[in-house]
Amino acid sequence: MAIGAHPDDIEFGCGGTLLRHAAQGVDITMVVVSDGALGGDPKLRSAEQIRAARLIGAKVVMLGLSDGRLGSLADLVARLEQIADEVAPDLVYSHLPEDTHQDHVKTHRATAVATRRQANVLMFESPRSPIQSTGITVGITEFIEAKTQLLAAHASQLARLPELTDEGIRARARLHGLRCGDTYAEMFTPLRFSLPIGGNA
Repeated sequence: MAIGAHPDDIEFGCGGTLLRHAAQGVDITMVVVSDGALGGDPKLRSAEQIRAARLIGAKVVMLGLSDGRLGSLADLVARLEQIADEVAPDLVYSHLPEDTHQDHVKTHRATAVATRRQANVLMFESPRSPIQSTGITVGITEFIEAKTQLLAAHASQLARLPELTDEGIRARARLHGLRCGDTYAEMFTPLRFSLPIGGNA
């Protein structure tokens, strides 16, 4: 299960790894917390998110909370906890706490509490978080083309966020790849982690 604050956050942070899981036959659930309205038309952003999820073969749950005003932490924890109980994931991905976007930080905090019974929780980067220099790396060389297509599905955001363009995605993945001896990779910081990457996500 992957939890992101806005449409496109999940694809940016762990899209290549989710594509790897999908190729292994893993069931994937994507949870998008906000409607993304501060970045454009929420109906368009929802349609883009659904399109991207289809490219992965994932189920997507759109909570539709107000972008920039996610409500109380307790309410968000309760909603995420309910989904986590239903999905029973082996592995959860969500935002790093070191981020300059308040929605990303609140989503991280809510995820950390809502998944407290989950043994494996990995935190991914966003364009507003520091680039991690250490962590768990996952090679995505064979999925880099598909990852760029995931972000291209969020066409309304490409002019706003150059990090989401083909060039931006490849540059970050290349940096992480150099650190792990692969051409392209994604990097994660473990909140809790005890198993090899695999299983339901």
